[in-house]
Amino acid sequence: MNPVCSSSAAPRLAATLGGILLTVVTAPGALAIDLVGIYQLALSNDPVYQGAGAANRAAQELKAQARGQLLPDLSANADVFRNYLDVRESNAVSQLGTDEFTEELYTLSLTQPVYRRDRFIQLGQADTRIEQADAEYAFALQELMLRSAERYFGVLRAEDTLTFARSALEAFGQQLRQSQQRFEVGLIAITDVEEAQAGFDLARARVIAAENDLNVSREALREVTGKYHRDLASLSERLVLVTPEPDDIDRWTEIALKQNLSLSATRFSSHVARDEIRRQASGHFPTLDIVGNIRRSESTGGFSGSSTFERSDIGVQLNFPIYQGGLVVSRTREARQLYQQSLDQVEEQRRAVERQTRDAYLGVVSDISRVQALEQAVRSNESARAAIEAGFQVGTRTSVDVLDAEQNVFEAKRDLSAARYDFIINTMTLKQAAGTLSQEDVSLINAWLQ
Repeated sequence: MNPVCSSSAAPRLAATLGGILLTVVTAPGALAIDLVGIYQLALSNDPVYQGAGAANRAAQELKAQARGQLLPDLSANADVFRNYLDVRESNAVSQLGTDEFTEELYTLSLTQPVYRRDRFIQLGQADTRIEQADAEYAFALQELMLRSAERYFGVLRAEDTLTFARSALEAFGQQLRQSQQRFEVGLIAITDVEEAQAGFDLARARVIAAENDLNVSREALREVTGKYHRDLASLSERLVLVTPEPDDIDRWTEIALKQNLSLSATRFSSHVARDEIRRQASGHFPTLDIVGNIRRSESTGGFSGSSTFERSDIGVQLNFPIYQGGLVVSRTREARQLYQQSLDQVEEQRRAVERQTRDAYLGVVSDISRVQALEQAVRSNESARAAIEAGFQVGTRTSVDVLDAEQNVFEAKRDLSAARYDFIINTMTLKQAAGTLSQEDVSLINAWLQ
């Protein structure tokens, strides 16, 4: 695979592109699901990615909420009072005594902020928070691609391990039977039979462990897709071992520090924390609003009979805070410390991205050499096994030699299989660290399956 830098796919295109990719596994007669099919199921069923989508949609509302605090605030109130009077002294004799009446009060109030420094700053913070949420959502999509591949190839790795373990068990069983036959005719000692039995028992234990690992890996895959999968397309011999392009670890690190989505989200969070210092300090600034009210009062009954009056007023309201008990100063100091914390988090994430990128790059380069070396190791061990088996038949080799040779062949095949999977995962990890992992990469890897 050639991990060339490419622009990351926007999360909102995930479903559309995923549907196109899924056609390869929905064709009539398809028996095994492949990586694209697993990824498509994960897009719809993975709770981590679904939660990231909900968090992103929630963040999109921040701009409307911040803007709403700068728009007019119109409210209406209605009050009904039942009044009781006890007039004991009055110039008007007719008004002495007790009385009761009903009063209804209707109020329509309008407030239009003119100058609210903290709210204007909060409007800018909303834009930054939305950018942060978009970066986090895009990173969640890349993380889903990588996680789907890790779980998918984790199952294939476990299946290969179980296959090799069963093959070893069968070979050791055959060797045990041969040893028993040769012992019965007096060609070998009982120790050879016991050694063959020990190798057979150990191989059986490895099969049991491999079966458990396969079940665990299938559970991990179900965690992503929400379904169990028994038949997965396997990795073919079409795997292309290509070094990263550009073939420069420092260049990859530079790209990652600029484009890594997780690092970008952390930087946006730091910008929000920086603006929060100014927003908290705005508690020392005056506020200016335009206010207006319309009031209507209706009274029925009482000494004066029924009455109705209306009152309207409009004006400006200036509020200049003088002393708030040190609250604003304390909150501003708190915001400064939180900003410093965010800077430390950016540095922490930057170093983590740099380490992840360099580790993945070195892993890809190392995996290429490992695959090539292990391919030769398999051929060499197979040749050695054939020679040792021939020697055992003529009595120049012992059963222990044969068992060791069998074990060496299966271990070389197992390691070769693991190295091929490691190459794919490290390549995807490198592109994720660089912020360039896309669904096209998933499709390319899918072409290596059969």
